[in-house]
Amino acid sequence: MTTFQFSQWRNIAWKSAVAAAVGIFITSIYFALVLPYFGFTFEMLDDEVATIQWYLRNNTAGIYQGLMILYFISQLLLLPLPYALHKITAKKTNEAYSSYFTIIGTAGIVIALIGPIFLFANIPELYTTAKAGLVSTETMVMTSNMFADLTKDFRLFSEILIGIWLIGFSFTNLKNAIHKVMTFVIGLFGVSILVIPAIKLADPYMDTEDYIGLVLCVCFILLAIVAYKSRFININE
Repeated sequence: MTTFQFSQWRNIAWKSAVAAAVGIFITSIYFALVLPYFGFTFEMLDDEVATIQWYLRNNTAGIYQGLMILYFISQLLLLPLPYALHKITAKKTNEAYSSYFTIIGTAGIVIALIGPIFLFANIPELYTTAKAGLVSTETMVMTSNMFADLTKDFRLFSEILIGIWLIGFSFTNLKNAIHKVMTFVIGLFGVSILVIPAIKLADPYMDTEDYIGLVLCVCFILLAIVAYKSRFININE
């Protein structure tokens, strides 16, 4: 890798991290402030009957779709980050491990991109069908639950993989004196990002995971700083 190539990968890494942090922050604000303004409550995430009634009462299927769009964009902005970080931080002694964790992180982001597509594509149909009274409430709830659970499982599994990637990134870079403190903190964040979604899978009503976006924001800002301050290392020497 030349100095110019390193500079390009470094720019991709820190810009991707910052963009993803901003995207996730905006998504969190939309979730915490915009949706409640239209009558949505956090409890509705685990209550599809209440969510369908909210759609019908306030004509808000499009508002909920907006959340899916913002989440999808934030993950799309994050997609280049694992590989770009790998390119600028991997060394001879840990390049293989860095590659494995990079694959895990990228896979987690790809899975996160798939989840919102299901809800975005099906919310209008569910809303129209429910409003027209074409199917029973039981059928509506069952169908909505299926798509909501599938989307949630995609999100939680992706967060687990991202947590593993962050722990791995910390593990493979902890000896770097320039990044030592920040990579240690990133590793701690990675543990929480791994553990909390895993608990959520076992306990669907655990609400701590609803705020994990803010943890991810801070973590990605730290990754942006690490990328921006990275120095060129010729791994071919």
